[in-house]
Amino acid sequence: MSGPGHNSPHPQRFQRSRRRLLWAFVSQLLFFVVELVGGLLTNSLALLADAGHMLSDVAALGLSLLALVYANKAPTPRKTYGYHRLEILVALVNGLALWVMAGIILHTAYGRFFEPPSIPGLPLLAIAGLGLLVNLFGVVILFPAREQGLNLRSAFLHLLADSLGSVGAIAAGLAIHFRQWYWFDPLAGAVIALLLLAGTWQLVWESVDILMEGTPRHIDLQQVAAALESHPGVCEIHDLHIWSISSGLFALSVHVVLADARNRDSLVWELETLLARRFGLEHATIQVEGPDYPNPRVCPLKRTPALAHGVQDTSG
Repeated sequence: MSGPGHNSPHPQRFQRSRRRLLWAFVSQLLFFVVELVGGLLTNSLALLADAGHMLSDVAALGLSLLALVYANKAPTPRKTYGYHRLEILVALVNGLALWVMAGIILHTAYGRFFEPPSIPGLPLLAIAGLGLLVNLFGVVILFPAREQGLNLRSAFLHLLADSLGSVGAIAAGLAIHFRQWYWFDPLAGAVIALLLLAGTWQLVWESVDILMEGTPRHIDLQQVAAALESHPGVCEIHDLHIWSISSGLFALSVHVVLADARNRDSLVWELETLLARRFGLEHATIQVEGPDYPNPRVCPLKRTPALAHGVQDTSG
């Protein structure tokens, strides 16, 4: 079967995704400067904190853009899988960065709730409203590409979280300007931080699972083992492993004992076709073995396909 380097995204889809990330990156970078200047001029800690949040978005989008470009580079003798795993590393870093950010927000909110500082509501409201428009622009741009990999999804979640932050800042600005409820600012920040943690848990878990080479969640290892063992030319299988190289790119390796070694080439092709059509596993490495290969051998009575031949279920 073809190597992993041949499973790069379609060039047109890659160009669209890169263009979307670039637009989001530029818009976030420009408004970071605006929000930073506004926070310094108004002496608003809320705006400065949100500017720091947006700076993390700029860094996350920059890393995502870098990962997207490198993931499409051809494999090399030193990087035989190419740079597909860079996407997963960036997604994990982005997710952990959001966790750190949420922790900082919760810590700051706890201190401010009992002694809320006096903040000018109107400038906060105006700049936060403009920030929401910029964030929504990025969210709309990345929304169509959010399911094209963990990297793009992490970038989308960064902007979505920042949009929620802008909504919270707007709500705080309204409460402060009209009712002088200064405590509303840390309360809104704490709620947003909790939503941020809940929204990124799945992202971090999936990134770690891929790096640990766990079985993809949508693939049942027992079904794959049963399908292979049900083939009339297969005596038994063992050492079956299925893992993700990156989002949407899966690999399999298995040892197969044949009923008749003379049909080796045709049977391997049939098994590769079965794996590709039924399970979407296009990168399969099938190791043929037997004590008397390449001589014909008598296949023992076939047992019920199960995970009893050296196959371990790692999907959990």
